[in-house]
Amino acid sequence: MAANSPFEILQDVDQRCRHHAKGLPTGTQVVDDWVGIGFRLNGKRLITNMGEIAEILPPPGTIRVPGVRAWVRGLANVRGTLMPILDMNLFLQGDYIDTAAERRILVVNLHNVVAGLLVEEVFGLRRFKPELKLASNDAEMGTLQPYLDGVFSDEQSQWNIFSIEKLVNHEQFLKVV
Repeated sequence: MAANSPFEILQDVDQRCRHHAKGLPTGTQVVDDWVGIGFRLNGKRLITNMGEIAEILPPPGTIRVPGVRAWVRGLANVRGTLMPILDMNLFLQGDYIDTAAERRILVVNLHNVVAGLLVEEVFGLRRFKPELKLASNDAEMGTLQPYLDGVFSDEQSQWNIFSIEKLVNHEQFLKVV
């Protein structure tokens, strides 16, 4: 029996591996979850696409601007960027958001509109399968209706999808004076 060279041994191992190898599993296309930021406005649970929110902050100090609508709380300097802070409850429902510790600012920067949206509370990230989105919204949403874009439900509650895109394109939102 002749001794095989190391190269011949490696060739033999390679040949046997290729002969007994199984193919790669066929992959199914993975669909990403719809990810949003949950928040409360006028006691209602809403969710907005995470891509529409730049950051979430506690309410900064503001400087009141004379001659603007009441729902414009004022201007704030956030890391060198001057932005209006807008009371979303006052804009949409006609009631001020109280000064509770849970209130937060959702910072948006969409279509050259940079603003801080004051909401009652932020619940954090929520994930939903895109196929679970329903086209209909809660009929009880009133003045929020023009800004809604469907609904998701989880085990605990229903989340109406609030579209920042619809908000910043709405004529009334852009009229602050």
